[in-house]
Formats: sequence, structure tokens, C-alpha cells
Amino acid sequence: MTTHLQVLLESLRRLLRRNAHQRVAHILVKARREDVASVLRFLDEPQRQQVFELLPSDEARAGVLAELDAHIVERLARGRSTQQMARVINLMSVDEQARLLSSLTEELRAELLAALQAALHPDEARELEELLHYERDSAGGIMSTDFFSLPEETTCEQAIRALQGARDVEMVFYIYVVNAEMHLCGVVSLRELVTNPPQRTLAEIRTAEVISVKLSSDQEEVAQLAARYNLLALPVVDEHNRLVGIITIDDVIDVIREEATEDILKMAGADESAFEDSSVWSNFVTRAPWLFATWLGGLAASVLIGVFEHQLEQNVALAAFIPIVLGMGGNVGTQTATIMVRGLATGRVVYGLGGRYLGRELGVGALLGVFYGLLLALYAVVRYYADGALPLGLTVGVSVWASMVTAAVVGASTPLMFHRLKIDPAVATGPLVTTAVDVLGILVYFLVAQRVMGL
Repeated sequence: MTTHLQVLLESLRRLLRRNAHQRVAHILVKARREDVASVLRFLDEPQRQQVFELLPSDEARAGVLAELDAHIVERLARGRSTQQMARVINLMSVDEQARLLSSLTEELRAELLAALQAALHPDEARELEELLHYERDSAGGIMSTDFFSLPEETTCEQAIRALQGARDVEMVFYIYVVNAEMHLCGVVSLRELVTNPPQRTLAEIRTAEVISVKLSSDQEEVAQLAARYNLLALPVVDEHNRLVGIITIDDVIDVIREEATEDILKMAGADESAFEDSSVWSNFVTRAPWLFATWLGGLAASVLIGVFEHQLEQNVALAAFIPIVLGMGGNVGTQTATIMVRGLATGRVVYGLGGRYLGRELGVGALLGVFYGLLLALYAVVRYYADGALPLGLTVGVSVWASMVTAAVVGASTPLMFHRLKIDPAVATGPLVTTAVDVLGILVYFLVAQRVMGL
């Protein structure tokens, strides 16, 4: 939290403890809605309800709701009647309403939607219903239907005049040029509009090749396109290339943050509930299945160690190097998998070129294995010099190298395979890769010991 937010949070907490509601209301009049939404996350439930009630108007409450996480919205809804919440939500734009409602539980969404439909204009109610039909993480689910478009025969002078009168449009970064059937046929930036002669038509100055997305496009693809082409907004078209909405840069930033958070949590075998006010049991249910893979891997490793128990009995020093062989392999596997997952998420790694990236990671793993294998081999020779240390040093050195090469292959190929199967590559990291690398590391270690030391 910034110093400004910390001061706001502590001020609200102190005044709420003193029941100085009038002073709290005075602070909230001047506070930005984004700041209020941020500090609400750190207040307890009674304090959240009080602050939300003390906001200066329903317009302010609507602005704060639009910035809040779904679980906080649901808790605030429990402290107010459905009609009160619907009155606040009614002050949001239709796309904000759809985004908020789609994140709520089915029961609460149905109650609020029923109350909203009675208050909305029929056109707005129909538009809201249409937006709620799209997947929440699709372009249709995050788009705004308040866009600015003009016919291709419009002159620059007419376009500027129309733009000056467009007060209800959310953000006008570009003017989208459409034909009589609302087909998207070009785009004009504001700079191009004001620097061209007044009588030139939009058809003459437009850029015909428009970067657009379909209604069903995944939000991650939307974010990648916006980042790749440095766009402030992306038009959304239907299957007939008709312009139906736009996705603005603020929504793209939210998507990037959401996707990055989701990937990181999936790597750890968790989800968004880790940040919510969910119970210990709920978090246990979410995370336990992922750790089951680790548990099975550990069980398999223990069975393998039992199979090679006679080797440990003949040379107890082998046991001393098991942790470092597994640790080095595990770290390389996690590093490689993280690089591949993030590369796939940002579009820097594509499946068609997966072999090249796999080869590169294999080379990196091999070089790291040589370096740390030599270091460990030298240590083993010095540490166990009096007990036939050369075979032991060779065993642990080759094992570390083989374990790190194997880990690099597993860490790089597993996300690529998951991506090919249309499964989120982030699922491939964390417990799955670590478990696979540990089991393979144990197997490689004792097979090398068997061959080199003749055990």
C-alpha cells in the first residue's frame, strides 16, 4: 500500500472505533473511489458495511462496487436489501453491471438481476442479458457496448462535431468506421482526424486493416494483441464482422493482472480463494488435490529408495547426496517450467516453435549440470577421500548433470504438451513438475550408482 492509502486506512479505522461517523463521511466525500475500494479489502466486515453506508451517494457506491472483488461485493450485499443493491448497480454502465453480476454466486446474481430488470429500460435490460450470455473471460464478457462509430462517408468536420456531442461514450481513443450494415471497415485515430482537411471523408483517411477480436476470443488473447500492437482499445466484432463493442485499456490492464495472478496461483496449486475471506476448510479442499500429486511422488520415491536399499547399505555416503541431487533437479525444473508457462501466456513462446525452446532449455540444463556436477564431484572426492572417493564423486557428478538435464526436458515439454491439449499450461508447474523431477532424479541417481560403482 502507498503512504496515502495507509493514512486513509488508519484514519478510517481510528474514526470508526470512535464512532465518529460524521468525520468518516467527510473523508469519504473527498476520497477517490479506487482508494476506497482498496482500503475496504483491509477492513473487517462491520467496518466495511459502515464505510459503504457512509459514502456520500449511490453514485459513489456504484463506483466503489465496480472496483471491488466479488467476495467483498457479496458480503456487502448481505448487509443491504436486494432493492438497495439493485438501485446502486443500476447506476453503473451496462458492461460494468454484466461484469459484476457474472462474478457473483448464481443465487445472488438471479436476485439482483430480477430486481434490476424491473428498473432498467427495456433496451438496457436486453443488452445486459446479452452480455451475461458471454463467458466471463471472453472478449464479449469484458467488452463495453458504449463505442463511437461513424459511417465511412462522414467528413472529418462532421466527425469532430459528432465527437463533441458524444457525452455518454466511455472512452474515445479511435473512431471506428462502419458501413450501412455496421460492418467494421476501418479505424481513424484522433490525430488523423484533426490533422486532415475538414472535407475529407473517413473512407479516405481510414486504416483498413483493423486489429479486432471476436466475441468468443479469450481475454488473454485480447491482452496479448493490445500489448503487441500498443493499442488503447480493441474493437469486438461478431461472426459477420459487425462491430458490437470495444475493450479499452483499463479492462486490458485488469485482464493482464488477473491472468498473471491466476497463473502464479495455479503454479502453486491454489486459486483466487487464497485471497478471499474463505474458511480454512475451503482452502484445504482447494489445495489438497494438487498436493496429492506430490504425496504420490514422494511415495514413489520412497519405494524406489527401498528397491535400491542394498546399494545404500554398501555405501552409506550415497544417502548424503540424495537431497542435493533432487534439489538441483527440482529447481531447474521449476525455473524452466515457469519460463515456458509465462512465455506461452505472453505469446513469446508458441507451440509450433516449441522444439527450438525445448532445445535451448536442454542446453541450459546441460551446462548448469556440468558446472554444478563438477563442483559436487570435487566436494565428494575431498569429503570421502579415504574411502574410494573417485567412484562416488563420479556418481554424484553425473547424477546431478543427468538430473538437471532431465528436469529441463520435463519442465519445458510438460507446459508445451498441456498447451497442445488445450489445458492451461500453468497447471503443469508446481506439484506436477516437481514430483516428476523428484521421481526421475531418484531413479537416475541409483542407476548411475549401480553402473559406476558396481553396487
